[in-house]
Amino acid sequence: MAPGFVVGTTPLSHRRVPTGPDGPAADERAPVVPLSSPQPPPAPQPAPDTTSPEKAAPGTTAPGAPTPGAPGPGGSLGNLAVRGGAYLVGREAIGMCVRLGGVVVTVREIGPANYGIFSAAAAYVMFVATLAQLGAEIYLMRQPGTVDKERYDQVFTLLLCTSVVVTVVSLAATFVLGPYLRPHGVLLPLRILLLVTPINILWAPAQACIERRFGYRQMGLLEVIGDVVLYGTAIPMAILGFGPWSLVAGYATWQAWLLLGSLLMSGLRPRWNWSTATARDLLRHGLTYSSANWVLRLGGLVNPLVVGTVAGAAGVGFVSFAQRLVETVGFAQRGAYRLGLVAMSKVRNDEQDRLRYGLERGSLLQLIALAVPLVAFGIAAHWVVPVLFGTEWTRALPVYSLLALCAVMNASCLIQNTLLLSRGQNVTVAGGAAVQTALMAAAALVLVPVLGIDGFGVASLVALVSLAYTNHMVRRLARFSYRSMIPFALALCPPVLMPLVPLAAAPLLFLPMAVVATFPSARGEAAQLAGLVRSSLRRGEE
Repeated sequence: MAPGFVVGTTPLSHRRVPTGPDGPAADERAPVVPLSSPQPPPAPQPAPDTTSPEKAAPGTTAPGAPTPGAPGPGGSLGNLAVRGGAYLVGREAIGMCVRLGGVVVTVREIGPANYGIFSAAAAYVMFVATLAQLGAEIYLMRQPGTVDKERYDQVFTLLLCTSVVVTVVSLAATFVLGPYLRPHGVLLPLRILLLVTPINILWAPAQACIERRFGYRQMGLLEVIGDVVLYGTAIPMAILGFGPWSLVAGYATWQAWLLLGSLLMSGLRPRWNWSTATARDLLRHGLTYSSANWVLRLGGLVNPLVVGTVAGAAGVGFVSFAQRLVETVGFAQRGAYRLGLVAMSKVRNDEQDRLRYGLERGSLLQLIALAVPLVAFGIAAHWVVPVLFGTEWTRALPVYSLLALCAVMNASCLIQNTLLLSRGQNVTVAGGAAVQTALMAAAALVLVPVLGIDGFGVASLVALVSLAYTNHMVRRLARFSYRSMIPFALALCPPVLMPLVPLAAAPLLFLPMAVVATFPSARGEAAQLAGLVRSSLRRGEE
């Protein structure tokens, strides 16, 4: 489920942890937390059904079983991806409007310091929730053939155990590590949010069931209603002066809806069913698959620990706000990631031409889908932010610009990670995440004391050096080129930085775009992409 009020610009997307009112995108599917830490990646889609129809007994398909049959080799896979992507992007656009409206009212009422306290608590909780969830949603979605109710019950039972244990241990740790946690004032909200961890974890089997049968409409309804519940709770409390507690309450009700709504829409009614074999298998999966998310969640703690120490709760609030803007405006990212995992799972390793096509075209589409709305927002940011959010939030614009540039430059890595994950290269993805987190933490420790909160944005750009590692590992699986991406990157990256420059100089940032527009090859590539989208959507309507 996409985060409701969580903030994040996590390069790897993985899941989907619910993102909360203002915490971190992504997917793999770690539990969502509010507007605060880098986003937790969107949740990947189900693995293709590798069990032949003849081997499945009639009438044995479980509630979460994937639809039999896979798209054939030609363009059917591309059409499926584009149609599904259009639906996901449309859904994310609706969610973006709800979330943006909620964020506007909430942050304007509670201010940067209160927002920073909640965001820091959300970042810590996301890390804990990722540990407890063990990548269970992805584990279920990647199961071959059908998944029976017994397996869902077994996974639910294990998650109930891990979530309770992790919650108790984490609460105890807050009393030991409390003096070292930043910013000041985060402890009590953190402890309350930790109590919600089991609810934040237990919806995973039900949502996996929905996604295994490609229930995009149900997931869309679940997420949009979740956003409404979250902000329907948080906004009135923020107006009444409850500060960070408005988001804490919104987060709790939002997670409760995700659990209840997921169970209702999936048709699952979990029961206690302990299985040592399933527990061992899921733990083995969690230690490898979720390791990348754990490392990325550690990166999400750079804001509260480093920025919180140097700039206090208000500094954490400004950075979290910038992360939230990038996540919200770049709404297409989650849908693209999730669809990419499904599409890549359907392409065999020996189909090198299709792999190359998927990587190159997917990276270009992701770049454009991210950059265009970020550029559009950047153009209006100087006027929109003070009017909607208040003048005090303009302090976040420079770091927003740097994080937006980071997200655009990271577009290719997102698609590359879907290929690695679809091939079970969990340790490889974790290695890339470790390099990225280490670089970011080291750079932030040096730059934040010198540049203030803007140093966090610069540190995020420094961490992009980790893309070299991911690129190297992906090339061991498939041959591909960045040739088609480079002109568009050169055209779209400079305008993203518009909030950083004086208005009089802003038009200069569009010169590369004007130059690239004169290239026949770039115009032809853009026309080809537009034609692909139009034809695929037209087929979807037939």
